[in-house]
Amino acid sequence: MEQGTINAYLQAVNDTLAQRGLQVRLSYAETVTQKGNAEQATGQTLFANDRTKRLTSQWVPGDQRRLADGNNLTYLVFQPFSLANGSVDSEPAIDASMDTWESVKKNQKLDIVKRPYNGPNPSAILGTGSPFAADITEIGFLPGFIFDAILGPGSSNGTLGVTFTFNFIDADGNPTDINNDGFADTALKEVWYNDNFLWTTNANAPGTDIETVALHENGHALGFGHFGKIFITNNNNKLHVAPRAVMNAIILGALRDPLGTDNASFSSVYGNWPKN
Repeated sequence: MEQGTINAYLQAVNDTLAQRGLQVRLSYAETVTQKGNAEQATGQTLFANDRTKRLTSQWVPGDQRRLADGNNLTYLVFQPFSLANGSVDSEPAIDASMDTWESVKKNQKLDIVKRPYNGPNPSAILGTGSPFAADITEIGFLPGFIFDAILGPGSSNGTLGVTFTFNFIDADGNPTDINNDGFADTALKEVWYNDNFLWTTNANAPGTDIETVALHENGHALGFGHFGKIFITNNNNKLHVAPRAVMNAIILGALRDPLGTDNASFSSVYGNWPKN
């Protein structure tokens, strides 16, 4: 499920947000998957072909509608759902993924700040707490049937994680662009992980590496899209990735450090921060 895709359940989420009087709407959901279904092309089996460095919605520096912490971006980990497979503590891996994106900034002025949180579930989709407790909310590990219900049947079998993007809207229900940068104004982001999979915090162990998936999903949370072509050459069954990147649409193994196009995406979004 990519930008602009809203199913009936997610439309019901927007109806609920309207009833709560919140001037935000769920705009799209960005997922990352295991290698699964593919399209047949001449001589190739194509899994993904993306060139989206920047999503169509971006953060506005100092936007007080989201209770901004100056020009910083904030995140929290909802601890009641932070255990993967019931016993694996994901919080250090999620924190490490944020620290990694923070380290990319070099001379850019973005700071990613963690907020403590001990209140009710802040999910704008599933919770009762304030969705503005932080800009980016790591809701945690949820059972697969919730992915099927919200993203569509079968999502529990392939979707490792999802990042939901909510935009601010005006009185007519249209996305706002208060800084006239040509991008809708992001109100908040929400990240889920699918507990149907075997998760690990050891990049060399069996299972899916939490930090790898968190780095990808938090790339979406920062405003980056999918990038890279992934295909198999049919005559020799060789896998090609052009280029390999954290923001490839498919997880192909542990990858905890941004590569060339990931760094380019970061620079394209935050190179002028906080003047974006």
